[in-house]
Amino acid sequence: MLMKDQVFLLACLGYIGGVFAGSFFVVPGWMLFLGAALWGALFVTFPRKNIFLLFFPFGLFLFGTFSVTQSLEHFHEENMRMGEVSGIVRVVSDPEEKSFYNQIIIRMETCESEVCPSEKILWQAPKTVAVVSGARMEFSCALELPENFDPTFDYRMFLAKDNVGYVCRKASSWVTLPEDDRTRFARIFFWPKHAFEEALGKSLPQPEAGLALGLIVGGDNRLPETLKTAFARVGLTHIVAISGYNIALIAQGLLIFGIGIGLWRKQAIFLAALGVIFFVFLVGAPASAVRAGVMGLSVFAAFFVGRLSRGVNMLLLAAVSMLFFQPLLLRYDVGFQLSFLATLGIIVMAPFMDRFLSKEFFGKGFLEIFFLTFAVELFVMPVLMYQFHIFSPWALLTNVLLLPLVPYAMALGFVSAVAFFILPGLHMLPATLTYFFLWVITYVVERFGALPSATIEVSLGGVALLAWYVLLFFGIVIMKKQLRRKYVQTKDLS
Repeated sequence: MLMKDQVFLLACLGYIGGVFAGSFFVVPGWMLFLGAALWGALFVTFPRKNIFLLFFPFGLFLFGTFSVTQSLEHFHEENMRMGEVSGIVRVVSDPEEKSFYNQIIIRMETCESEVCPSEKILWQAPKTVAVVSGARMEFSCALELPENFDPTFDYRMFLAKDNVGYVCRKASSWVTLPEDDRTRFARIFFWPKHAFEEALGKSLPQPEAGLALGLIVGGDNRLPETLKTAFARVGLTHIVAISGYNIALIAQGLLIFGIGIGLWRKQAIFLAALGVIFFVFLVGAPASAVRAGVMGLSVFAAFFVGRLSRGVNMLLLAAVSMLFFQPLLLRYDVGFQLSFLATLGIIVMAPFMDRFLSKEFFGKGFLEIFFLTFAVELFVMPVLMYQFHIFSPWALLTNVLLLPLVPYAMALGFVSAVAFFILPGLHMLPATLTYFFLWVITYVVERFGALPSATIEVSLGGVALLAWYVLLFFGIVIMKKQLRRKYVQTKDLS
């Protein structure tokens, strides 16, 4: 008889498998209909509970395939209506500064034209346009479909996974309207983020201030192009993106702090969870931060119930919850893929680390960082090679050298910004220490990034990607069996 955990695991894998099948393979409608009819016939023929539990994941598989197929059909070029649109729009994101324009995401509220899309619109606004999230405008523009300028990157579907279906390159008119209740709420909601960014930007020089904002708030758009390229060449771009790694660092620091001030373990975990939620709101709760936060909280929920073995189930539940609302994330959001895989790597490999590094000794902390960094690299490296077609031989070394500095840079940067906000001048000491850590990170990245061998072009296909994870799965299973066998032998001898 199947256990509850096994049924839950199979159900989650069934839905995720269905989304995967619908994302990467063309599934005809008749095949889905036939599968649903077969599932219904089996359910009626074998109504017993145990048999139904075996068929339940198959039903979720069909539902997952249907969900992603419907989403892809919705954003198909033939179903998108282009043309001139005018009416009242709402700004739904903070403007993001690009090289030649400000990228602003808007949504139509009322229309005065025949075309009135329900999808969001990416407005490439002039750099002189200054609006905040939540603002309302009278707006007119000829909508276009996003173009895929790179054959290896589906930009249209990358935007579609955030429900962005159109691009406005040159708006014919825009007039900001007076504030309403939603605008005032958005201004209050984003005020901590804007105040924090301004304080941190004034307390540190560039490019260190841009790096500090990238570490804490996320995004590499504040870094010079040369430094941004260097981070990509040495495999460290993930530290300036809101990902599972940033969330893990914040949560780990709060967990250690909570235990250090005398809290019980579950109380410290609860403090860390509250800290993660506060951090997500501090950065404005973008979709990437929410997804990373949900994944991080799923692991802490497993810690809270006292069974790390449930961490995989918690992580799968978080993934299913996000894919239920937006199934396009699985294929078209690299951040989702990397956050999920990095978190999975930590959960799966942590028991091996506890086994091999069970005793206290000098340098244990460094070996733990090396071990977890290596584990995360094993899980995310194939996706990076598959998506970006590059491999950095120095990625592991730079991660091991610099990742221990990131928590100190983030913590001191946060303290520096808060101190500057309270009283300019009070920030001098933490800002000096922050600058030192940030300078070391940028110096090492620039030196390694300048090496001719910093990156190697690779072409990793889908078959090789699948083979990597199959071999990794069987390797972990074999290692677990060997550890269990050694544990039993040791117990028998004792």
